[in-house]
Amino acid sequence: MVQQTKDRTVIAQEIAALGPWFHNMRIGGIETAPGHFLGDYPAVKWKAFRHVVPEDLEGRSVLDIGCNAGFYAQEMKRRNAGRVLGIDSDPHYLRQAKFAAEQAGVDSKHGQPVGSRR
Repeated sequence: MVQQTKDRTVIAQEIAALGPWFHNMRIGGIETAPGHFLGDYPAVKWKAFRHVVPEDLEGRSVLDIGCNAGFYAQEMKRRNAGRVLGIDSDPHYLRQAKFAAEQAGVDSKHGQPVGSRR
């Protein structure tokens, strides 16, 4: 993972400009959706089932369908997945996913499925 070089104020401004966020992620120590109606979502959900995902996904490819801001895509890269592709029909979420991945130094790709109407 790449070390973050941006100032917290700049990161906070970029997070705000990309809002609203559905995934509460921590980017540069700043939460993207701290008042989420589901709590610390999706981290709280991930904690409930992460034990069923292999710790080491080396050499595997992962497709994150409906990736939103890319929380699960980043988790799969943290588990050493070789290739991660997140798709979503909403370009707003794809901009968030790209930003979040860049800030985390995660090499994951995000795009719209062919034929998407948004």
